[in-house]
Amino acid sequence: MTSDLGDGAPRSFAFGTFVLVPERQLLLDNEVPVRIGGRGLDILTALVEQPGELVSKAQLLARVWPDTVVEEDNLKVNMAALRRALGEKPGAPQFIATVVGRGYRFVAPVRSVGRLAPSVEAGVAPVRRHNLPTAVTSIFGRAEEIEAIRRELSESRLVSIVGAGGIGKTTVALAVAEHAVGALADGVWLVDLGLHRDPAWVPNAIATAIGAALNSSDTLSELIDSLADRELLLVLDNCEHVIHGAAICIARILANTSRVKILATSREPLRVKGERIRRLSGLSAPPPSPSLSAAEALTFPAVQLFVDRATNSFEPFSLNDADAPTVAEICRRLDGLALSIEFAATRIEAFGVGGLLQQLDDRFRLLVGRRVGPERHRTLLATLDWSYSLLSSEAALLRAVSVFAGMFDVAGAAAVSNVTPSEAADALAQLAAKSLLATDLDADGLTYRLQETTRSYCLERLRLSAEDQAVRRRHAAYVHAVLERATSEWAERSASEWAFEYARVLDDLRAALAWAGQDPTNHSLRITLTVAGLLLWNHFSLTEECRVHVSRAVDDLELAGLTGTALEMKLKLWLGGSTMLTRGFDSQALDTIRRALSIAIDTNDTDYRLRCLSMIGIYEVWTGEHERGLRTLEKFAGVAAENDPSALPESEVHSGMAELFLGRLLQARQRLEPLQQRDLRYFKGSYGVRYFADTIVLLDSVLAQVQWLTGLPDTAVRTVVGAIERARPTRHHLSLNNALSYACAIFYWSGQQEQCARHVAMLEEHVIRHGLVARRPVALFYGAALACTHGNPGFDALGRLQQAIEEFRNINHLARMPYYLSVVADALAQRGRLGDAEATIREALVIARAHGEGWCMPELLRVQARVLAAENRTAEAERVLLESLAFAQRIAARSWQLRSANDLAKLWSAASRADDARAMLRPIFAEFNEGFATRDLVIAKELLTSLGTG
Repeated sequence: MTSDLGDGAPRSFAFGTFVLVPERQLLLDNEVPVRIGGRGLDILTALVEQPGELVSKAQLLARVWPDTVVEEDNLKVNMAALRRALGEKPGAPQFIATVVGRGYRFVAPVRSVGRLAPSVEAGVAPVRRHNLPTAVTSIFGRAEEIEAIRRELSESRLVSIVGAGGIGKTTVALAVAEHAVGALADGVWLVDLGLHRDPAWVPNAIATAIGAALNSSDTLSELIDSLADRELLLVLDNCEHVIHGAAICIARILANTSRVKILATSREPLRVKGERIRRLSGLSAPPPSPSLSAAEALTFPAVQLFVDRATNSFEPFSLNDADAPTVAEICRRLDGLALSIEFAATRIEAFGVGGLLQQLDDRFRLLVGRRVGPERHRTLLATLDWSYSLLSSEAALLRAVSVFAGMFDVAGAAAVSNVTPSEAADALAQLAAKSLLATDLDADGLTYRLQETTRSYCLERLRLSAEDQAVRRRHAAYVHAVLERATSEWAERSASEWAFEYARVLDDLRAALAWAGQDPTNHSLRITLTVAGLLLWNHFSLTEECRVHVSRAVDDLELAGLTGTALEMKLKLWLGGSTMLTRGFDSQALDTIRRALSIAIDTNDTDYRLRCLSMIGIYEVWTGEHERGLRTLEKFAGVAAENDPSALPESEVHSGMAELFLGRLLQARQRLEPLQQRDLRYFKGSYGVRYFADTIVLLDSVLAQVQWLTGLPDTAVRTVVGAIERARPTRHHLSLNNALSYACAIFYWSGQQEQCARHVAMLEEHVIRHGLVARRPVALFYGAALACTHGNPGFDALGRLQQAIEEFRNINHLARMPYYLSVVADALAQRGRLGDAEATIREALVIARAHGEGWCMPELLRVQARVLAAENRTAEAERVLLESLAFAQRIAARSWQLRSANDLAKLWSAASRADDARAMLRPIFAEFNEGFATRDLVIAKELLTSLGTG
């Protein structure tokens, strides 16, 4: 069959609601991309190219695995996954029919189609609303439970599915979750708590699943803040491993959110207030009866499941009347446990029905002396023992892959089991066919995972074997290799693609680090793993988690003999940076970064030398050492100009910030405005963040304040709003945090109180959610400053201002401190506390002169004049206002100049000097070409009107 599309158009095959575009490796269902692996797409393409014709197994194997010799089980597993993706049910082929022993035939009508939908042509990816695995369509005997749980979730916010291991709790939970997809604004998210053994990591596991960033040490509170406004369903699977931590986390989430629902699975109830418990029993099986017919047996779900799983990859197993009583007995002996029935059914080909029952009876008799615990747990253990004992060479691989925290692929299995990828692929296919592995599809092909019960069993087998430490070491090495590959691809792939590909490595990284930390001989391995994970933690904004792991690795450097190496350099830089973000600008953080710089210089590592200089310069500027910071940034520029000119915009933006604080406003504008005309994106536009924050966002944020100060208030607002709009979709939290903090000041200075209040609220929420403590007092300060303006009698605005000042000092965030103190002084004066006001403004002036913080000096002098005028020291107030005007003119701070001119005009008008007031104010007002709706220009216009034309 050929396509009738025009030259150059990709072939497209349509069948049912699907469209297949082979050249784009794309399958669409109603224009929505279907998650399907490369092997599945190859099989599907081979079939739809020849609709109605038999395609033999040999043909498919040669096409899909052209350079590899694989077993037929590989084809069966991939075919089963493909059918699930197409929504087919066993025994009822809608698209693909099995020709037993020969091959497969595509039986649905296929047609060529024209151009794809515009969104697909443009490559627009759908918004992810869930992370559920590929749906399993064949569920038996659980329809009533699934519907009941759906009803309970509509009435209650917490439902727990409780039952023995292997009974089918996860299957039921996923079926309920599938029904909820699309019904909740923020989606449905599966969290497998069976991957964790430490209850403290429960909030981190949930945050990773929903894509939230946890940066503070109080991860649970931060998680709750991120969930506050979301409407979603959390499916917390396998809670029994961390039951106490899960219960605390769930209780806090339910108490502090209103639209989050939770569906939990556990072997025991959570005992949380409001919990509704749904206990699952085994699947019902027929009672003993020698005359039981196949038709009667198939009315019971346990037998239905057995027959379904005995149908090997859609090749039918037919239950006859003679075998029906035996199959029913097998299901009874297995207590209706779904997992045990699946294990047994996959061995029907090897033993036959009668032989299978004999095998189970023999195994149960052998184990009778060691049985402990609930009956169904013993039954599952017996079945697992039996299934495991029937394995040959695959047993070693099954033990090895149990070290993976979640999904893994053929390459991972080959690495941890120390076999070739071809051998691993064959073994995985056989294990999946025996139901010992679950399969799923991702963009690159089939992935595998162990059900938690099977994984726990295999981990115990691994622990008792002589291979345990070797397998775990290979696992750690494999994780390290994957992270190295992730680092090399980070600059070449889009952020969303990169995140989707590597997010699942987080749990394996945590597991490998936990293992490495248990043995003092693994110091070097833990250090290299930590360094490899730096980019992953940074990308997902897991700043606090990064700080914790880096701190531990730094403690191991001397024992590992790695001091003075590139590993120490990288760890020290990231430790200093993450500490600045989550703890503040303490001197220890600076010393840590300086140590990294020393190593970078010794080892001639230009990239890290630039990173360290950038971080040190930022530290110095934000702690009020503006001149020193500017000199450090000039060093950065010198190194960049000689070795890496692409980094120069980074130094230009931060140097412009230092010039802003120093009051060199025109120099700052001349430095920053040309950068707006350049493309500052790094890495082919995939990422804007190279060092500390998005350079373009920071450029616009800093420039906006320079623009406001130099008399362009409307332009400043447009610039900072543009910075926020750029920062939002990047999901880089520090960049958005920067833009919001600059915006609060601009709206406050402009007198736009509603906009200021809105951005203060956004900043406050963002700071709490992401644990960026350096910005917390900024939100607190401007919120309190607004309250002072409103004069709310029930709100201690002055106390909040003073609290913000104290927090700034506690974290050593001293940039802008003189300005902040001037606002406090003004508030004190308004409340008649003139002595305190005078002392505060004097302190502000002393700090400003000591730090060279000239940008706000005209405003400090203006506030000092207000205090003097309130003390009836009019002549001194006039002198100080004139000094303020002269200073503002000298640094081109036109907006501060207007504000001081307004105060001086009022002072002179009260002294019957209207002509002098008008002559002084009018030319300053005339210099403005915009911003006439802002507070100071409105005041100036009203003053000029009241002063008359003269």
